[in-house]
Amino acid sequence: MPQRPTILIIGNFNRTDYIDLFAACKQHFDFYFLEFASKDEVSNNYYQTYGRAIFWGDFKDADNLLAIINPHKVVFFFIESYYHVLLNMVCKSKGIPTYVLDHGLRDVSISSRIEKYLIERKSPVASKSRFKKLKQFTSRLKTRLFLLQSKKKLSKPEATFFKAYMDIRKNRTLWETFSEIKSPFRLPSAYIAFSPKTYEAHAYHDQPAADQLRYFIGIPTFDHLAYIKPIVPNPHQAIFFDQGFACQEILGWDYATYKAFIKAFAHNCQQYNIHIHVKLHPLQNSRDENLWTDYSNVSLIDDRQVTKLLPECRLVFGFNSTYLLPMMALQHITVVVFENHPAGKVDAFKSFIDAGVAYPVYNIEEFQKILSNITEIHKQQLPNKASFTAEWMYKFDGKSGERLRDILLSNTP
Repeated sequence: MPQRPTILIIGNFNRTDYIDLFAACKQHFDFYFLEFASKDEVSNNYYQTYGRAIFWGDFKDADNLLAIINPHKVVFFFIESYYHVLLNMVCKSKGIPTYVLDHGLRDVSISSRIEKYLIERKSPVASKSRFKKLKQFTSRLKTRLFLLQSKKKLSKPEATFFKAYMDIRKNRTLWETFSEIKSPFRLPSAYIAFSPKTYEAHAYHDQPAADQLRYFIGIPTFDHLAYIKPIVPNPHQAIFFDQGFACQEILGWDYATYKAFIKAFAHNCQQYNIHIHVKLHPLQNSRDENLWTDYSNVSLIDDRQVTKLLPECRLVFGFNSTYLLPMMALQHITVVVFENHPAGKVDAFKSFIDAGVAYPVYNIEEFQKILSNITEIHKQQLPNKASFTAEWMYKFDGKSGERLRDILLSNTP
């Protein structure tokens, strides 16, 4: 049997939803996952169903890492940290194709409007951060040595760029850094975007050349939803896709405002005899989960239960969640999105509201009026779904994962 090609994936492999982007690729590659300094940072072993984890400090330098792993291609979720930028440069200098693969909801309109709220997000408690660093002192030292040894082997142009990048990044936010330093050294060989619209976010932040190689594949995570067929509707069921703003403390959300929102949301739905099936965001914790359990018309569900409920469901609520993209594409679903952020009128989901596939709630007090008008809202959204799907999902045909697989199997970037 011929040896399978190796794919090195760089990014937060604690996220199950990130890993499952490669579901259709699973039997075709040997996967290695890299992002962290040590095993202490791994909180989810799901990646083991796909491949193995490695750590920066396991290797002398980038050359040593690539010689041992021998990747056919390298896929980044983001090229941002010193380690990302350096490894991307070394890969390209050796002729190893690198890619940035979309994950989450990439909307240039969202990026430009809520950037300041993301910058202002609170950092972890300093004492916890210091304790974590002390606990991982040895692994972090080895990781730092990996970086220092790798820097020594960069070409003069690469080293000049990398020094400038480090100098700017240590004193700037991520988006400020991208704005101040533009260079092909930080860019991948190619982008694998979900759609033409999601690629616009890369173009906005990275400013690649007009002829930059890019692929559109659709969203592999939601391939199975393309086959959903509606059955007799249950008007008393709705699905809510949460976003975890409170646990991240962004857009003005905190524990108190989130708790008040849940109370008003559940109460209003109860008045219309609507049972809410809540799908929590992967970042949410048990504190968020426990807030929902006080309400008799609420159930917490997982991805499998979402798929099971969708054929009879006609109503979906959410914030600006990636999960809403296939919901807006499904012909039988009406999407209502909450824009009632404590920070004010952020218009985080404006692109989709303007596209006519999501109906906004700016004030929880107006929610009951919206609930009484769902049929009419659906009639308004239905004609817009086809154009939305082409722009934002490329193709909703269940074959996005296969397109990703074919790109990674090819012998060209």
